[in-house]
Amino acid sequence: MANKRMFSVDVTETDSFLDMPLTAQALYFHLGMRGDDDGFVSNPRSVMRVAGCNEADLKTLEESGYIITFRSGVIVISDWKVNNNLRNDRYKPTTFQDERSKLSETANKRYILRTGNQVDTNGIPLCNQVTPQPNVTQRNLAQRSSSDNGATAAAPRTDSGLSEIVQHFERVIGIFPRSALDKLQRYRDSIPAEVICKAFDEAAESGHRSWKYANGVLKSWQADGVRTLGDVEARREARKKAEQQHERKLEVLT
Repeated sequence: MANKRMFSVDVTETDSFLDMPLTAQALYFHLGMRGDDDGFVSNPRSVMRVAGCNEADLKTLEESGYIITFRSGVIVISDWKVNNNLRNDRYKPTTFQDERSKLSETANKRYILRTGNQVDTNGIPLCNQVTPQPNVTQRNLAQRSSSDNGATAAAPRTDSGLSEIVQHFERVIGIFPRSALDKLQRYRDSIPAEVICKAFDEAAESGHRSWKYANGVLKSWQADGVRTLGDVEARREARKKAEQQHERKLEVLT
């Protein structure tokens, strides 16, 4: 293990990170200092105790998507490659190759679980699973639907659509709060699934990996009548043009 590790402000200065308790933030830094060259930590609970933190802090990091925990007890830091960039001549592959084989990387260098790999501890599914178990998602949808005037489960198309949206959220942002399922369904009634997923992408790209921020994006798009990917691109171009005009004005003033 190296004596030096790095942390990116793209991770540690986001609202979702700073919204966590200070003890959870501290535990993240301690785990980051003890990760191997691929970001795996073999003794997270020992690190937790040495740092004066507790199980709730470890759980917070799991639920917020900052770590992924495997059945073996090993954890990996999701944003390891965002934080650290090691030279090839100094890099030593992790010894946890079985756990590493269960991961893939997103375009922004985050570790996520490969589709079909469901990691649990003592048989209890973890909240940080990037690809949620279909039966869990479907069950939540069915419960929500059956509670509305005693109706039966929602139509398969709707269930499938919502499930795919939730899976996309958890791939790019983190754990989807089940309390937000009704609100997501309401957005789905007026905004196509691909546009909702694009809102999640925008939240992730901005470094705000939270439902609160993604909800703000969707609320703004809904109010402005954004309904297609073309509308999204037009909105982005308009914002870019406005920023360029503002920069030119500042150059003139200086």
